[in-house]
Amino acid sequence: MPTAAGEALGARARRILGEAAEIPDAVRSGWEELRGRVSIGCMVAISPRLMPRLLAEVGRRWPEIEVNFTEGAAEELQQAAAGGSLDAAFIYSLQAVPGVDLIPVAESRMHFLLHAKHPLANRKSLHFADLADEDAVLFNVPPSAERVLAMFQSAGVEPRVRWRSVVSETIRGIVASGQAYSVNNVWPGMEHQYPESGVCLVPVADDVPPNGVVAAVPPGGHRPRRVDVVIEVAKEIAGAVATVP
Repeated sequence: MPTAAGEALGARARRILGEAAEIPDAVRSGWEELRGRVSIGCMVAISPRLMPRLLAEVGRRWPEIEVNFTEGAAEELQQAAAGGSLDAAFIYSLQAVPGVDLIPVAESRMHFLLHAKHPLANRKSLHFADLADEDAVLFNVPPSAERVLAMFQSAGVEPRVRWRSVVSETIRGIVASGQAYSVNNVWPGMEHQYPESGVCLVPVADDVPPNGVVAAVPPGGHRPRRVDVVIEVAKEIAGAVATVP
């Protein structure tokens, strides 16, 4: 008849053998979760600065993950994420709507975009009033332009909006040619994209609402690991402190 100590040892041995038997299935499951399709949405204002590097980096690290993306306005992308047709949508937090969960990706700060040789280009910060008498070109995908105009008006300034565009490179080109200034949300990982373009960034000194890049995901559900690693790569690209296990 086995002793109490023998029964305890036998139970421990059976538990260890059972856990060992589960290891291949766990490894296989983890591998399976790092392959397959991930459907991403991205705001038009964010996409040029994030998606090229995101696609390249995910493809390099996890070639079995197929990332597809669609661009659009924040509200329609969030509706798609809430309905499950998108795994995640990268938006600005100020444009979040109910019905999705939000995962922080990077903090952002409002900056003026000025021609590199603009007389105010070397200032540490600028107020909206400092540029009240100059022409502006604004991003024209709702509600981005409306929110920016509201920030000007809160500072008691009515900007001279000469042009609007839905293409970020068009706006940058107009600023680089010295014809107008613009405003943009800037996060740490995108600062390197400006020095060689003839455009400089100067922080807005007025009080503006806090903002940031977030990933809107379907509410309350369990996400495949492949979705989480794509979001973690976005954090790295955007300059947040993040690592992918």
